[in-house]
Amino acid sequence: MIEFIRGTLVSKLPHRLVIEHNGVGIEVLIPLSTWRDLGDSGTDIRLLCHLHWREEGPQLFGFMREEERSLFRLLCRVNKIGPKLALNILSAAPPEKIAEMIIGEDIRGLTALKGIGQKLASRLVVELKELIGQLGLGAAATEAAVAAADLKKIPFEKDAREALENLGYTGREIEKALRDSAADLPPTADLQQVIETVLRTFSR
Repeated sequence: MIEFIRGTLVSKLPHRLVIEHNGVGIEVLIPLSTWRDLGDSGTDIRLLCHLHWREEGPQLFGFMREEERSLFRLLCRVNKIGPKLALNILSAAPPEKIAEMIIGEDIRGLTALKGIGQKLASRLVVELKELIGQLGLGAAATEAAVAAADLKKIPFEKDAREALENLGYTGREIEKALRDSAADLPPTADLQQVIETVLRTFSR
C-alpha cells in the first residue's frame, strides 16, 4: 500500500498529474479539487495516495486532503461505482458538499452530479449515510446528521418529507424547515398540521 508520495510536480491537468519521485515520473489521477490546490510545475508536492489494481495494471490516485481520500474510498465501496466514477463525483463538488447531500438525503442534488442517476443516488444515501456520519466528513454534514437525529421527534416526519420533496424542495431545505418547525409541533399533530407548519417556515 502506498500511503503518500512526495516529489516534484512535472505537469498537471484537471484530471491527472505527473510527479517525479527519485528520478521516476509517476502518473497520478486526481480530482478537480486537488488540481485547484496544486502549485506550478517544478514545485515540491505531497499527495495522499490510493492504489487500485486492475487487469491492465495499477492506477495511483492522489489527494491533497484526507477528506477527499476518505470519501473516495467510501464511494468505491458502493456497487456500480468504480474509482473513475468516484473521481468524477469528487470533481463535481467539494467533499463536504457531497457528504452533506448524502446525509441530508438530497437525491435531487446527487442526481445533478455527472454519472449519478436516481437509483445510484438512493444507493449512496442508503449505503453511505451512516458511514459518512461516523467519519464526520465536513462540519455541515455533521450538523445535518445531528439535525436528522432530532427529526425523529416530529410526527409523520417521513410522510411530510415525501410531500415536501414532491413540492420541489431539496433535502437540505426540508431538513432545515423540519428542524425549525419541531418546537411548534405538538406530539399529537396530524400530517396536515405538520406540513402546514413546515411550509410556513419557508416564508419566514
